Amino acid sequence: MNTVNPTKSKYALEVLNLNAYATNIFGKPKNRLLYDVTFKVPRGSICTFVGHNGAGKTTTVKSCLGLRVIESGKILINGVDAKNVTTRQKVGYIPEKGNIENITARNFLREIGAFYGLNEQQTDQKVISFLKFFQLQENRLDIKMNKLSSGQNKIITIIQAFLGDPYLIIADEPTDNLDPETRDIFWDFVHKYHTEHPYATFFLITHNLDEVEKYTDHLIFLDHGKIKKIMAYKKTTGLREQYRKLRKQWSS
Repeated sequence: MNTVNPTKSKYALEVLNLNAYATNIFGKPKNRLLYDVTFKVPRGSICTFVGHNGAGKTTTVKSCLGLRVIESGKILINGVDAKNVTTRQKVGYIPEKGNIENITARNFLREIGAFYGLNEQQTDQKVISFLKFFQLQENRLDIKMNKLSSGQNKIITIIQAFLGDPYLIIADEPTDNLDPETRDIFWDFVHKYHTEHPYATFFLITHNLDEVEKYTDHLIFLDHGKIKKIMAYKKTTGLREQYRKLRKQWSS
């Protein structure tokens, strides 16, 4: 159990004046995707990034993960520049779509474990405990990722994000392809991890407003590449209706 304070920073993630552009076939800027996007995610929070399709959420997240060149702006993870490799090793990422490579789940997880400095035995021990929690049979590990069911693939994808005991977990639609029971198990797992790692922070992207209402404590609203509202969320009002009114207000 890791309860050590990883940093003196109050924020797990800081995105500062981030701008991004789509490019044409010659690599020249074409359409602007992000407009001076600035927000801070409090350490220890469960924060959700809310926005319509095409709002710029994925572009922002790819920039945070180093999967996209930052044209202008700065990103800090636990107070350190996100370009720092050691810093990125403390970030877990759950992509929306699972891995579909022609590789067994066991070998896939061992490769991820190696990135975090774990040997095969250490990785296997962690994986087994995660499998038990998610009620997935160990023999699934010997099936290739592209042959697993979508739900089983998503569980393996979730597990890989936690192998390095991350301080920051970025999750893109983390419960997609999971049945209702496994969705509940996922949120039980988040609660358990949060309890054992009190400085861990979850930064979620999801359109499932029912889950957001139930589990989130901070909200960041992005609309057409611009931050529109940042708020601590108290579960006292219906988020769906609140969001509908905000979208109407922003479009007027």
